[in-house]
This record gives sequence, structure tokens and C-alpha cells, in this order.
Amino acid sequence: MEDVVGRGTVLAGRYRVLQLVGSDLPGASSWQATDQILDRPVRVRVLEQGNVAQALDAARRAALVSDPRLVRVLDVGTHQGSISYVVTEQVTGPSLSDLLARGPLSADQARAVVGEAAAALEVARRRGVHHLALRPTVLHVTPEDRVLLTGLALDGALLGQGLGDARSTTRADTVGLVRLLYAALTGRWPTLDGEIVPSDTLPAAPVRDGLLVPPADLVRGIPADLDTLCAVTLGPHEDGPHSPAELVRELEPWGEIRTIGLGEVLAAAATAPLEEQLTPAAPPETRPVQVQRQSVRSAFDEQAPAGTGRPGTPPPAHPRGGPAFAQSAPAATRPMLPTPPPPPPAPAVAETVVAAGPPTTVGPPPVQRQPAAPARQQAAPTQRTPARPQAGPYDQAAPSFAVGFGAHDDEPDVFDISGDDDGEVAERRFDPTKIVLLVVAIVVVIGVVIAFNALRSPVGGTEAATSPSASETAAAPPAEGDQPAEEEPADEAPADPAPPAGAAPTIAGATSVDPSDSDGEHEEAVSLAFDGDPASFWYTQTYNRPEFGGLKPGVGYVITLAGPSTVSGVTLKTNQSGGNVEVRATDAANPGGGTVLASGPVAPDTVFTFPEPVETGSIVLWFTSLPQAVDGKYRVEVTELALS
Repeated sequence: MEDVVGRGTVLAGRYRVLQLVGSDLPGASSWQATDQILDRPVRVRVLEQGNVAQALDAARRAALVSDPRLVRVLDVGTHQGSISYVVTEQVTGPSLSDLLARGPLSADQARAVVGEAAAALEVARRRGVHHLALRPTVLHVTPEDRVLLTGLALDGALLGQGLGDARSTTRADTVGLVRLLYAALTGRWPTLDGEIVPSDTLPAAPVRDGLLVPPADLVRGIPADLDTLCAVTLGPHEDGPHSPAELVRELEPWGEIRTIGLGEVLAAAATAPLEEQLTPAAPPETRPVQVQRQSVRSAFDEQAPAGTGRPGTPPPAHPRGGPAFAQSAPAATRPMLPTPPPPPPAPAVAETVVAAGPPTTVGPPPVQRQPAAPARQQAAPTQRTPARPQAGPYDQAAPSFAVGFGAHDDEPDVFDISGDDDGEVAERRFDPTKIVLLVVAIVVVIGVVIAFNALRSPVGGTEAATSPSASETAAAPPAEGDQPAEEEPADEAPADPAPPAGAAPTIAGATSVDPSDSDGEHEEAVSLAFDGDPASFWYTQTYNRPEFGGLKPGVGYVITLAGPSTVSGVTLKTNQSGGNVEVRATDAANPGGGTVLASGPVAPDTVFTFPEPVETGSIVLWFTSLPQAVDGKYRVEVTELALS
């Protein structure tokens, strides 16, 4: 494919290929490219071999899933009718494979990285999309300390892994996540039988008596819950979590991800030398910086906007002037902030301000994120001139850690340059007495005006009050006239239910019917045909011929109404034109039977009007022939449908 796609190639008149990027996915190559219309860097995956059509369909489904931890699919198409490609946002940051080349991650960082990936895949699972090809090279950590997962649905479909029911595919993704957790903890990849994409970037995990060696036997200090989770999930009994949501509950809570702490593992903290007895390694002298753990129960309940804040729950707020992360050093080794001396004279204070701030900056420097230092460095005290004139409760109790040159507090320091605290406080004190008295006076005036008007109101109010009673008295004498007045509302009452009878029938649900397969066709996407979003759609399988390759007489889409309703027509919106569909008054038990209410080819916007309205509880769209898609294959994609 390199003789067709290379440096300088412009795909679809828009994406200029720049440089080949390494790819471990058989049948695909990855390129750095530029979107010439939007002038932005992108990543282009060129699909060369394998199930290319299914992979393109999978990429389109992945584009419907929005989560900042999943790489965004920007475009799917073909170039010159033979080159299939998928365009995604640019991928930045090292992969898990790159991070593990320097050694295993700390348990807290492994928990956080895999936990964020599990939360992202749970969002995708709720839209019926799965990865099915998880490996260390698809999990990245960006410079913004954000997890980014690539290859959603696309990689698995290209390798032929997209088949199976929802239970088996969900379990496959969950096991893949636990394998990533095992690799993050040990630096070794747990290879399974029949693996299509072996991870040759990491050494294979050892096996003992036909079972994977638990992580705690390879690396010291692994928490018991993570060790047990890996052992039971990767064991022979199908134990452990069966969905990404269950895995999130097993892993939570976790702390924030920090690039500076990932992979910084010294030789003493690396994996133990694997001998026949699997002797544990000696305890390490240092370890990566630990993070605070907090609950992330909302990790996948609400999606954060793409490109904004870091997903997951932010770390708990820390006291002003205190450390951002908890330390495990004894309290005796933590020097306390000294009590600040009395405020110096104004000239001396001015010199202190100039010395404390940057040479070219007036006032306190802007708040910026400081990278966390190793635990040994953080435990070392530093000499620091107190900035606050008075020590607050946090200042006296908060420990001082190594923060480096130019460190600063979250808020600007306040200096007293007058030398007279009482006088300045008295001038700044706010006295609300005058305002309160003014408000009370206004209220009293308004009350007096209202009372004065009330005393005068009976003169004009009597006429106004007697007018309605006079009209009622005039209407009261004809006793016989009371009955028609009561009968008129009774005659109008039946007119209220009339609008619901003429309203559009309500769709309660839908399902797909495949005469050759009890699971239907893409059952996970049936609700996308009436969700009000034209960008989403239900679609059939892809065939080489319009008559389903001679495998079946047709495919049905069954619409179940909220109750028996009068239906006079169907509006159908699709992404293709052609084929043939029959609108039948039947149900899922006999999709090809019943009365044919209308039929004809589909189009981007087609309205089928029945000869006369029909009373029914379900409608079946029976596709007897499929339209041709842009890739030359045959399938139908229903973006929206409505009943009238």
C-alpha cells in the first residue's frame, strides 16, 4: 500500500499524508497527516487487508460515541474507490507499552490509568460499541495527564472480532482491561490462547502449572485487591467482573494521573528476577509518587466535554498553603512553618515583595501547576521566607515540602505597610446601619401610601364589586337558562380527546428480525432509528449482493407502538437510495406476512402513504432488497423514521 499512499499523498482532496507511524495492527498502516481545510494535524489509518468493510462500519459507529478518553473519529471514507481510510484526532503522549519500557507503574497509577480506560469503554458499551482488541499500544497518557484510548471498534472489526452477542463482547473487553492492569503492575503481558494481536513489545507473563503467575509473586507491594482481581479474572473459571462498569466498581476510588510519576521505577523497584522458585525481589528503596485516592462513582455517568477538564473525579481540595498530595513521612520529619516576625516598616516590606516575585512581574505570579517530586525530595524541608504577616490555623499546622524556586501560594500575599492595623481595619469596616435605616424608611413610606389608598378605595371599589353581582343577578332570574349553560360544557367535553386521536402514533420500541439468525441484525442500534439524531442510524449487515447474497428472503425492522393506534403512513430517512422495502401490518412473529400497506425503493427522505389508515399495534419494515452503499457493498442505514 506504500506504493499507493506515501508522503505527499492527498486523500479525498483534503488529508495530506506526512509521515508513516508505527502500527502493530495487521492489515493497516498509520500515518501522520494534515487536514488542509481546517489546518490541523490528524492521524490517518489506511486499511489494507482484512475485514475492511466491517472495519469502516465499526469506525462509523465509534464516531457516535463521545468521550474525552476515546480518540475522536473525524472522517471515514475511500480514496479513488480502492483505498479505505479512517481519520482520527492526533494521538499525543506515550502509550502504555512505552511507559512500561521503563518499568512497571505504581499500583495507584496502574489503578487510575486502567480505571479511566474502563470508564471510557463503559460509555461506549452503553452505545453498543466495543473495542475487542485491547493491548498496551492502544492506551495512551497525554501530556495533560489524560487517558486516551485508540482503535475503538475499528481494530477488532478489522481482525474479525466484531462477531458475538453483547454478553461475550462485553466480557472480552473487561478481560482485556484486566490484562492491561496486569501489564501495568508487572511490565509483562499475559498472553492468552488464540490471541490474534500478540503484544511483542512486552515480555510474556510467566505461567506456572498452566496458570498465570499472580502479579504479587512478581512485584512486591501490589495491593491484595488488585492481585486477586487479576488472578480470578485471568483464571480458567470465568470469574471476576463481566463488564467495564463492574471493573470500575472494583478499582475505585483512584487518584489523578500524573505523567511525571509514570514509569519512573528504579531497578530495585522493578520486577523480581524470574527464577524457577519465583523468589520475590528485595524491597525497593524508592517508589513512584503515590496519589490520593478518591471515589469516581460518576466516572461514566456524565461525560465531560471533549478537550476540557480531566475525566474522573478531581482530587479533594487541600487547605490553602498546604500540600497538594498526602505524604506518608512521619510527622516528626515535617518542619512546621515558623511564626512570622512582626510586620517590618514600609521600605523593608517593599524590598521583600521585589525579592519574592519574578524580576519582571509586579504582584503575585499566576497560579501554575507544579510537577510532583519524588517522595524523598518532597520530604526534605526548604528555607522559605514567610509571606503572610499573621499565621493562620493552616499555616501553623501545615507541613512544608520541597517546592522549588519560584513556588507560590494559591492566593496573593497581603502585606501591611501602614503599621497601624486598628486604624486601617476601622476605615475598611462596613457599617450597614445607614442602609438598613434607609430601607426601613422606604418600607414605612410605601406602607403609608398603601394604607391611604385603602381608605379611599371603598368609594370606587363598591361599584366594581357590585358590577359582577349585578350581572349575576340579571342572569339568575331565567331558571330555565341554567340548564343550557350546564349542558354546553357537557357537549364540549368529548372534543378534548380528539387531538390525541389525530396525533402521531407513539413508538414504544423496536427490534430487528433476521430469518437466519435469532439475534437479528445489529440489535444494539435499533433505537438509533428514532432517537431524533440524524447522525445516528440503525443498519443491516453488509452484503455483496442486494438480495442478501441469496442467504435469506429479507430483513425486518419491527416497530412496536405504545398501544393500538391508527397509522396512515411512514416517513423513512436513509443514507442510501434504491433497494425495496415493504411496509406491513404484522409483528415480529411473522415479519413477512400480514397486509402490505406500501412498498417501494428507499431514498434519503421517503414518505409511504397508505391507501387508507389501519388500526394496528406494530408495523414491520420488510426489506426485500438492499440499496448500494458508498463502498460498493449493499446495506441500508435508517437514520430516522416516523409514523403518521
